[in-house]
Amino acid sequence: MKKITLLVLAAALMFSGVSSKAQAVRDRNVIPVAVNLNQVLRMSIYDGGNIEFVFNTIDDYRNGLSGSAAAANDAASIGFYQSSFTISSSTEWDLVYGAENGDFIGVDDGTTPNTLALNNVGLQIVENGAHTFATDEIISGPTTDGTVVADLDPYPQELLGWDNAGDSNAGDEADNDFTIQWRCGTAEGDMNTVSLLEQTGIDPDRYVVNVLFELKISD
Repeated sequence: MKKITLLVLAAALMFSGVSSKAQAVRDRNVIPVAVNLNQVLRMSIYDGGNIEFVFNTIDDYRNGLSGSAAAANDAASIGFYQSSFTISSSTEWDLVYGAENGDFIGVDDGTTPNTLALNNVGLQIVENGAHTFATDEIISGPTTDGTVVADLDPYPQELLGWDNAGDSNAGDEADNDFTIQWRCGTAEGDMNTVSLLEQTGIDPDRYVVNVLFELKISD
């Protein structure tokens, strides 16, 4: 009887060991997770998409027309000479601009077009959003960060951008909102210093030029 009892106990211990090893089996699954960052780069002109200076009086010719209250000859017309736009970008950006031609071209008078120098038109930049010149998130070389009236130059010129240092200028419409205050014949800043009244060789005509704007990722 003692021998039989010992065999039963040994068998019980063997089955106990097998059961313990079976509990160590594991299962593994994988869920791929990806982050896809698509580039957002958009400029929207929401006011002043067409600018036309109309000179009707001698005072207009002498003093010029302006979208700035500080230089306006006719306060009622200030809004006619302003363009407002926003920029949405997911990374640092630069805005390049400039006239498509080297001069304004007359379109109404004769078969040989009259021309008008680009520097009779100027512009200044005002920041309306959270990103400002003061915080170094925005720079403007031609206008010396909004403090100088720049004359209109041929394309391409960097009008606004990032200085590759400091805080990023990436953001939405609330961050990057700007107004261009255009002027013509005011002889400010880098503009032609001679008034339209005193310039020679300018014939009555409608002078036009396309001003191009290109938004790009900052270099």
